[in-house]
Amino acid sequence: MVDYAEQKEYWEGMGKRRHPSHPVIEAFAGPKLRWIRDHTEPPTDGPHTMVEIGAGNGYFSYGFDRAFELTATDFSETMLEMNPLPSNQKVQADASNLPFGDDSFDLAFCGNLLHHLEAPEVAVREMGRVARKHVVLLEPNALNPLMFAFGVVKREERGTLKFTPPYLKGLGKRAGLRLRAFSTQGMVLPNKTPEKLLPVFKAIDRPNPMGFYHVAIFDV
Repeated sequence: MVDYAEQKEYWEGMGKRRHPSHPVIEAFAGPKLRWIRDHTEPPTDGPHTMVEIGAGNGYFSYGFDRAFELTATDFSETMLEMNPLPSNQKVQADASNLPFGDDSFDLAFCGNLLHHLEAPEVAVREMGRVARKHVVLLEPNALNPLMFAFGVVKREERGTLKFTPPYLKGLGKRAGLRLRAFSTQGMVLPNKTPEKLLPVFKAIDRPNPMGFYHVAIFDV
């Protein structure tokens, strides 16, 4: 069971982290952004709009803002203040009760958020409500030994342990979404990979069952 108060205290008290422009962060987020763009359908009549749920300090926001007309949300004021997006693109909001109308964005995305929530299925339904075309979910791979161990050791990351491929796909299905594409990928950890070893990790950073993250794209 995820403790909401514990999670809020954890994120509000978050200390200094790598800036989203750091080379390791680009190596972490960049391949996932490219895979998402390759597997989603861009609009033909205007800009490609995205809402990012649980944007935090901007590890994904920094790159996504170049590819989409982006709105970033997070329930933590502290994390949003660290996010480099301009203030008019940031909204403090609860993932289970988004302050947007139905079909407000082409795509709704959340990265490394759901395993911190007590009721992730509620957040996925909300993402499906505000998205016109796609919902994208990215979560740690519970089948990766390092991710599993991290979930066991760190209480705030305990929710990681249930995020197998069937579980993540099932969240979308129960929210009434249709799976479009799925990948397990990534060998770069944004806060742990040493920059001097980045060339080595980038060379092996490709889709594989033991990658650090699952990425699921759903059609609404």
